[in-house]
Amino acid sequence: MNTPMKNSLRDLVAGRVDRQWDAWAKDHPNLARVIDRTRLIESTTARLRDDPAFIEAMSRAGLDEQKLGEVGRVLELIERAVGRVVKW
Repeated sequence: MNTPMKNSLRDLVAGRVDRQWDAWAKDHPNLARVIDRTRLIESTTARLRDDPAFIEAMSRAGLDEQKLGEVGRVLELIERAVGRVVKW
C-alpha cells in the first residue's frame, strides 16, 4: 500500500508527464501508441529516487517526499498564475 508520502513524487512526475504528453504524442505518434504512460511514470519515479543528483538536491533543500509534494503544489499555482498572464 502506498502512503501519501510515497505518492508525492509519483504524483508530481505524473502531473508533469500528463502536462507534456499530448504535445509529445503529437510529435511522436508511433511511440505514444506503444508506450504505457503508467509504466513511464513508475519508471521515471524510480529513476529519480535512485538518482544521486536528485537525492542530493532533496537533501540540500531539506526536503522529503511529503515536503516535495507541497513544493509541487506551490509550483503548480505559480504555473497557473503565469499561464493566465501569458494568455492575455
